[in-house]
Amino acid sequence: MDAQWLKTQFQLHPKKTKAQLARLLGLEPPAVSKILAGTRQIKAQEYIKMREFFGLVGDLSMKAKTSDAYILEPLKSGLSEQDSYGGEWSIPASILNQRTKAQADEVKIFQIEENVMEPNLKKGEHVIVDLSDIKPSPPGIFVISDGFGFMARHCAFRPASSPPEVKISAMQKNFEPQILAREDITILGRVIAKMQWI
Repeated sequence: MDAQWLKTQFQLHPKKTKAQLARLLGLEPPAVSKILAGTRQIKAQEYIKMREFFGLVGDLSMKAKTSDAYILEPLKSGLSEQDSYGGEWSIPASILNQRTKAQADEVKIFQIEENVMEPNLKKGEHVIVDLSDIKPSPPGIFVISDGFGFMARHCAFRPASSPPEVKISAMQKNFEPQILAREDITILGRVIAKMQWI
């Protein structure tokens, strides 16, 4: 999207220049040329400023969904190695809208850091997490917090439990399932997709 989208905007707005855009973004002009050549990607914050530069209307803050794409940031715990991961994903809204009604700031990227969910989720794989869905009904894979970091686990309400309890389990047989009161577990969001190399 990056190079073609930017080329199209310059064609549609012939009075706008690369130098003007570079100044607005705080970049050197060669950086804009690299984007146009396809050798540098547009960062999420730059995309928002570019849309403003070309007069494209709409609420495009990091906390909102654009008309054509979600800009996904990493889910950070403040205690995890993922805090150093600075990547962002741009995913067409037409794809995510089929799976979630969440706002863009409620959809994040999470990197699996353990092997206890293999073969479903392998260490190092990236998943998409819907932070608006924190109720394990129906059961599924969720990102949860133990107070020290975030992890992916299978969560399910325990039938007829009062007060409500959640069974937390993993795919590996040596992982001992746990039953916790719903109020004692922090469920951050449901895993709705994963990126897998073929």
